[in-house]
Amino acid sequence: MIEKDIPRYQSMRVLWTYRLVDFCVPFLMLVTAHFLLSDQSWKEPYTWLGCMAGLLFIVFTQLLGGYSRFADRSIAKKIEIVFKTWAFNVLLLMFISYFNLAVLDQSRSIVIVWVILTPVFIFLVKQVINRSFDKNCTTVVVLGNGYEFTDFEISRLERQKISLIMLNSIDPTDLKNKVAKFSADYLLMNLSDTANNKLIKELTKLELDGVKLLSLPNFMEIFLRKCFIPYESMDLSYLSRIRSFSKKDLLLKRLTDLICALSLGLLTSPVMLWATIKIRKESPGPIIFSQARVACGGNERIIYKFRSMHVDAEKHGAQFASKDDPRAYEFGAFMRKTRIDELPQLWNVIKGDLHFVGPRPERKVFADQLEEEIPYYNERHLVSPGITGWAQVLYPYGANTEDARQKLMYDLYYIKHWTIWLEIETLIRTVGVIIGKKGW
Repeated sequence: MIEKDIPRYQSMRVLWTYRLVDFCVPFLMLVTAHFLLSDQSWKEPYTWLGCMAGLLFIVFTQLLGGYSRFADRSIAKKIEIVFKTWAFNVLLLMFISYFNLAVLDQSRSIVIVWVILTPVFIFLVKQVINRSFDKNCTTVVVLGNGYEFTDFEISRLERQKISLIMLNSIDPTDLKNKVAKFSADYLLMNLSDTANNKLIKELTKLELDGVKLLSLPNFMEIFLRKCFIPYESMDLSYLSRIRSFSKKDLLLKRLTDLICALSLGLLTSPVMLWATIKIRKESPGPIIFSQARVACGGNERIIYKFRSMHVDAEKHGAQFASKDDPRAYEFGAFMRKTRIDELPQLWNVIKGDLHFVGPRPERKVFADQLEEEIPYYNERHLVSPGITGWAQVLYPYGANTEDARQKLMYDLYYIKHWTIWLEIETLIRTVGVIIGKKGW
């Protein structure tokens, strides 16, 4: 992903608003923590700590490129910059405080709450600012019609303030004028055939003039955050670009899995008890539904769910679940829409059969079929599946081969670009999906 090759800066008003937030919020959060947790008067070391924190936050954010427009395009990137900056901030302030003995005059509880909550609040405030005040629109001129963007993709781009202008007829001699006419920020190569020498010459001139050229795969990864897969692809080099997690990544993911599974299990235990009673009342039969699903390396694992369908739901054979599946009973349909039926899979996470976040596990009968129809489908088995996933939070409910192909693009992006920050973004988006009742 070519983050640094396409910098594009915020309007001056938004950029300076960000700096103002970075300077003021640490001090205001310290005032708030002191007001809520202490009955003593305000002390001078708190003023010094709050002001120094704000000043250093601006410096570190600037050094990490946090004021560029691209930093706001990805929630994962914004989380990374905010929390990395704050970590550097806290470490330096601890060092300075130790040698100035200022820390001796400060309450530990106040400082701990302040350290934990300040980056969260800064992140949330910047999200509000970005949605409310950043009116800049990115214009992408699409050269050719090799790939037809779906309505869902166009809708996602529009929400990011990205406008596509299609140039289906290609005249190399007039290309420069058309790009200038639309004030294009990017020129997307979406050709169905190989470019001829005249077109290559004009594209080279445009690039020398400062126009940013993007291939379709790069565009997909940067703006739609998915790895493009054409149906007719036979590119073996594609396989080398998708790698399984390193040992360090697996250790970090395992720690995240256990924290999330144990915490969520404790919080939702009353919900699981309620679900057990409701299932027993509405649909006599097993409370827990178990089924073999394809996991890492193509091996099968038994996955557990609350049973959301009637006992005889597959008497006519295996079939894809649909959005409003008629095989589900009333409370079962509610569980599917609110994801309550997935809660028993927390046990699978604790056991190590699943990650908390990863590609959704598929049944072997469907996986074998999709591997025949979709290039690189088997690549999703490089990692263990998960309860929630990048495809689940970014793509709507799907029940056919094309939907499976689209979801695979998101799954491969997740595998290729995995970081702890992308993991956190997926978890945040999962909460948003549940609260927003996606699927209702």
